[in-house]
Amino acid sequence: MPAIASLLPRITRNILRRRPRDLCCTALAEHLDFECRLHRDPLHCADAVIFRDDSGRIGLPIHDGGSSYIAIRHCPWCGTRLRKQPFEAPPVSNRQHLREITCRVRDPEQVRQFLERVSDWTGSLLTDSDWHTVRAGMERLGSESDTQVSYLIDGWTAITAYVTKAPKAENIRLQVVGEIDDLLAARIETLIELLG
Repeated sequence: MPAIASLLPRITRNILRRRPRDLCCTALAEHLDFECRLHRDPLHCADAVIFRDDSGRIGLPIHDGGSSYIAIRHCPWCGTRLRKQPFEAPPVSNRQHLREITCRVRDPEQVRQFLERVSDWTGSLLTDSDWHTVRAGMERLGSESDTQVSYLIDGWTAITAYVTKAPKAENIRLQVVGEIDDLLAARIETLIELLG
């Protein structure tokens, strides 16, 4: 009986605890709120099972003494797809990674491959429905009324992809604009080389 009595305050606290608005479940909130008395950085604490970085990305720490972690897309406790958690964004003038990367491709299938990869790298997903919408817009490209199709890749970081084609042009112009860090920029530029 004493063991149950000692658990009652914790059980009551978990039942009464309200789920934070920006998180899917209380279990995720509880693990993100975990604070170790010995380690200031959760990446250095073996008891920390989940981690949220400064950009809002949630992941599983790799406890090898470094600062690496594996970003995850779904909550380990309830299975809900995770979105970038809201953090106060710095003013636009202070954003260090606002970039624009442009390339040209010939085949609409290359556009799909490009959008799928970039979506995957940013924690988003290009669904068949999304692709059909982009593809329908691309079929109208080059006419006088439609010169550009935009697609918002809303994952860990928001990036907008623009697809444009001049009238009677063979090439399709792909442009991504957003907060693109050095690693993502290197991946995108490598992908461009592979598609070219």
